[in-house]
Amino acid sequence: MTLTTIKVQSAVRDDLARLAADDLGGVTLGAALEHLLIEYRKARVLDAFDRLRADPEAWGSYQGELVVWDGAPAGGES
Repeated sequence: MTLTTIKVQSAVRDDLARLAADDLGGVTLGAALEHLLIEYRKARVLDAFDRLRADPEAWGSYQGELVVWDGAPAGGES
């Protein structure tokens, strides 16, 4: 694993350190950043699903695709 250094304001580093200690069980700052990135990505996916659900035509199309994929053989078999 390659390590690097990033420059952040001291207040940002301190906030991250508090979050790592208080909310994430004392993990490293790197692990805290990784956790935050994962949570951010999850939130973006959930937001995309919310937008999809808000469009009845798009949601119906998505549901139709799920039916097709659920019936498809695993591993690309035909």
